[in-house]
Amino acid sequence: MDIVQVRRLLWQRRIALRFSDHAFIEARKDGLTTADLRAACEHGEVIEHYGARALLLHFTADDRLPYHIVLEYVGRGRVATVVTAYVPDAKEWEPDWKTRRKRKRR
Repeated sequence: MDIVQVRRLLWQRRIALRFSDHAFIEARKDGLTTADLRAACEHGEVIEHYGARALLLHFTADDRLPYHIVLEYVGRGRVATVVTAYVPDAKEWEPDWKTRRKRKRR
C-alpha cells in the first residue's frame, strides 16, 4: 500500500474512510476516538507493511499515548478501512513503539 497515494485520495475525497466494527470496539477499549483513528490515517508513521495493509503509529493529541492502527486499501477501491486500532503493549514493543521486541526462544 502506498500511504502517500491513500492520503491524497482521502484528502481529495476520491475514496472514503471506513472503520470496521472491530476497530471501533478495540479503539473504545483503549480510550481512542474516531478523531484519533482519522488522525493516524492522515499523519501516522508507517512502521510495517502487509501488502494492501499497513501498520501505522500515531500519538493522541496530547502526545501522551501511542497507538497503532492497521489501515487497508485495495488499489482502485473506493474505501480505505481501519481494520483495527490498539494501544501497544510495552512488553511486546520497544520504547520507540515502532519495533517489536524479540521473543526469547526456549
